Formats: sequence, structure tokens, C-alpha cells
Amino acid sequence: MNVVTQFPAARDYDRDLRFRAMFEGAAIGIGICQLDGRILEANPALSRMLGYSQEELTGTNARELYPERRREVGPEISDDNFPPDERLLADLLRGKRDSFEIEKRYRRKDGSELWGHLTVSLGRDDRREPAFLIAMLADATERKRVEEHLRQAEKMEVIGRLAGGIAHDFNNLLTGILLYCDLLTARLKSGAWESGELDESRLENGRSERSRLCQHVEEVRLAGEHGAALTHQLLAIARKQAAEPRPIPINEIVASMENLLRRLIGEQIELVVVLDSALDSALDPALDSGAGRVLADPAQLRQILLNLVLNARDAMPHGGKIRLTTRSAELPSDFPSKAEPLAARRAVSLIVKDTGCGMNAETRARLFEPFFTTKNPGEGTGLGLATVQRIVSEAGGMIEVESEPGRGTSIEVFFPAIDFSTEQFSTGILSQPTSAPVARPFSSKGGAGEVVPQSTHKTILLVDDHATARNSMQRVLVDAGYRILPASGAKQALSVFADHLGTVDLLLADCMMPGMKGQELAEILRSRKPDLKVLLISGYQHAPLESAAGAVKLIRKPFSGKVLIERVVDVMRSP
Repeated sequence: MNVVTQFPAARDYDRDLRFRAMFEGAAIGIGICQLDGRILEANPALSRMLGYSQEELTGTNARELYPERRREVGPEISDDNFPPDERLLADLLRGKRDSFEIEKRYRRKDGSELWGHLTVSLGRDDRREPAFLIAMLADATERKRVEEHLRQAEKMEVIGRLAGGIAHDFNNLLTGILLYCDLLTARLKSGAWESGELDESRLENGRSERSRLCQHVEEVRLAGEHGAALTHQLLAIARKQAAEPRPIPINEIVASMENLLRRLIGEQIELVVVLDSALDSALDPALDSGAGRVLADPAQLRQILLNLVLNARDAMPHGGKIRLTTRSAELPSDFPSKAEPLAARRAVSLIVKDTGCGMNAETRARLFEPFFTTKNPGEGTGLGLATVQRIVSEAGGMIEVESEPGRGTSIEVFFPAIDFSTEQFSTGILSQPTSAPVARPFSSKGGAGEVVPQSTHKTILLVDDHATARNSMQRVLVDAGYRILPASGAKQALSVFADHLGTVDLLLADCMMPGMKGQELAEILRSRKPDLKVLLISGYQHAPLESAAGAVKLIRKPFSGKVLIERVVDVMRSP
């Protein structure tokens, strides 16, 4: 009988081989460290994770792998500024805990950062005294990235709820401001001077009193329009604002943003604006086929411009130059289009060019990824350019980027040019009705239109719980020749409608009111008068509404008197 006897030394040798194989083959990084943090040995996984060879890691203090090298622990460090991982390590060495876990950032050899989930336990000698540290590091970078995206998404949801909550009341105030500006402008330009209430002969610095007062009103209007644009931008970012595309002269959008952009980029950066004058010839569709206009939402165009310029600013922390250009162009040949070949090629482009740090190929490839950013933590969400791409794509356009490290960046946004000769634009938003109240067109400088009163013999039931918005709309519509029946809520509106059942031609009601929504009110009134026209008012509804009693139209706050009358005329004329 043969008996195989394994000596203790052989068993220890086999155990050491197994532990060595586990150490070398482990998928997570493992380091054996002295009690002061100096690395005695690192496994291949830790080497791959940090980008250093095992030889380079040996002898390195683990603290040197942090993004900012920390001072060695000394008596000058108090409990108030003692880093969390150092407190945990101190507890471990004192025997207050067997191990600890913490998430930390590390700097790889190539300078990039890694998030790691660190687990540290204590190795003891034969006398059970602390002898060395066992550190195990798992790469948590991807999980941290996903968590950060989730946090950003939650922030955007909060912003969306906040925006939706305040938009209604804020837009009511802005509606009142814009409409009263219209009324005051019309008064200054007509009746007040004819009645002699204001002295036209008075001059101040070469300007008449009427000119000066009109300028004051125009400044108030511009402030109100800027407030409205900010509301639209906030809602668009939070995806609570539906796009309202219409023919927009791109030069006017850029010119209206120039002063704001100069303030935002600061004095250390020069802003040069070059607008293609040829695009201005298209402002009158009778003179041109529309090369200067694009079909887009004006608030979203402003958002594109703002995001691109702010990104250019951030690429030049020590100053530089931003060149903002518009031009008539052709869509690149590789751009897919369902339009006719000739029309498909015509475009209007917006170019933002900076003299900043530029980008390498890897960064350019990820430029429009949501949440991708090259900025330091806390300095950017990575949503700005992703938002730009979404808006441009929805408008049927495209973006081209040219950039090299150290040579700046040029981003060109192409929008298909509008062809006014098509049936789509032969009637509709650009045409004025001829037999109903109209508003004179805005001037080339964007001034307020003047409402032209005409007798219409039409009656409107106006329902809005906000007194300023209701009263200003009533004044504008009365001046335009309409008979107005005002109501502060649905309950009063039902009573007024019952008293004037045969005479009400249009219901003009706010969507969101206490007690009953505008859509519900429309359904009740249409059940009593099926041919009743309905125009609902909203500051943040997503899309035109459908009522159980039929389709209803929508107008979004805030709006000017010109826009209000145009919308009322459009609904009145609809079948």
C-alpha cells in the first residue's frame, strides 16, 4: 500500500501559488501598501486601470494618484479639515473598524481622471499588529457618468416643472405690457396730438415730445419682448414649449441679439458681426423668393445663437475674437433632402467662428452628444450643443464643424431657405386679410404695429382670470372694432353667454383658469351653439387642442396687439 504524504511546506507552497494567481488574475485592481500609503505591490488590473506599469506603481504613495496631491498626514491637520478617507484610515489603524469603502477620483498617467470604488482592509502580522494595507479598486467611471446624467435629467425635470408653473403668470404680465404698449403707441401717433393734449411743438435736443415719448414706449416694448424670449427659451430647454415655426428674417434675429451677446461674452472678447445685406432684399416676398428667411421658431433661433456664442466664449478664457456671420449659401451636396433639387440646395447659413483653443478629432466626434462636455465639473451640463443640434434637425437644417487644436473653431448652421413662390406661402401667415381688422406691419426696426379700427359687428366673449391680460386684450380688440363681453372666469362666462347666446361669434378664453379649463368651457358652449368659433390662449401648452365638439385654435402668450388681431381674424375667417 502506497501512502502519499504532503509535507506542510508543500501545502504552503500550493497555497501561495493560488493566492498569487488570484492576485495576478483578479479583474479589479489590488494594491498592497505600507501603513503610510506607499505601494509595495500592484496587480496587472490596477496597472491597466491607472495607466502605470507595475514597476512605476511600486514605491509610489497612493496619495500621489489623486487629482490634487495631498499633504502627508501631520499634526497640523485638524478634525475640521481632515479628509474623509484619512479619517477612515485612522479609524482602521486604531482598530475601530475592520475595513472601509469610499469613492474617489484618481489621475491616470495620461492625465485623464478615473472614478474608483476603493475598499481598504488591514493586514496583520503574527502578533495581530497592523502590518500592511490591502486596497482594492473597482472602476466606477461609467456608473458615475450614468449617475451624473440621471442627476442632470432630474435637474431638467425640476426646471421644467418650475418653468411650467411660472410661465402662465409671467406671460400674463408680459401680455399686458405688450398690449398696453400697442395702445399707448397708437394713442401717441394719432388722437392725443389731434386733440392738443400733448404739445408737438416742444423740442428737446432736436427731438419732438411725441418722438421722445414713442421712443420710451418702444424701450418698454423691447424689454417686454426680451422677457418673452427668455420665457420661451426656458420652456424650450425644459421641453415644455412647443416650437412655433414661421418665416423669420435671420439678419433681424442676429441684430436683435447683438447687444445682449456683447454683454455676455465680456470686454476681453471682441465680437464682430457681419450680416449679408443680400439677405435683407428678401424681407418683402414680392421682391424676392425668400432667400433671407428661414422657417423656424424665433425663440429657438435665439437659443441656437446664444449657445454657440457662449461655447465660443468659454473656449477663450484669456480673450480673443468671435466672428458672427450670415450668408446666402447652398446646402452641402451630401445633405439628404426630400425637396426639389433646386430648392433643396438654397440655404441661409449662420457662422460662429472663434479664435479659441480648438478641438481634436475625438472631441469633434462627440461634440453633439448629450451631457458630453470638456469643461470642468460644475461648469457645464453638456446640453448646449445637443440642444442646438436638435433644434436645427427639427428645422430641416444641418451643422458643419471645422476645428483644429490651437486654431479655433468654426460652426456653420445651414437652414433651408424659404421659397415664397410655393403654394405653402402664397396664403396664410404672410398674407393680410383685406376685409377685417388688421394691424399695420412692424417696421424694419421691429417697432410696434398700430391697430387700425374697423367696424366688424362681431362679438367676442373674452374670458381670462388675470385682470391685466383681460383688460389689455379688451382695449385692443375694442379699438379694432369688435364688441367685447368680458368675464373673469368660466362661471361668469356661462352666465354672460346665456344672456347673449345669439350674438357671440367667438370665444377667446385662457386655457388654464380656476374651476374650469378653457377647453372644457369651449365644449359646453359649443354644445349650445355648434358654430361658435373658439380661440384659446396659453403660455405653455404643447400643441393646438382638439375639443370633443371640434377643433379649436390656439394663441400663445405673450403676444402683441398685431398678433392678437391677426389670430382673431384668422379664426373668424376659418370654416
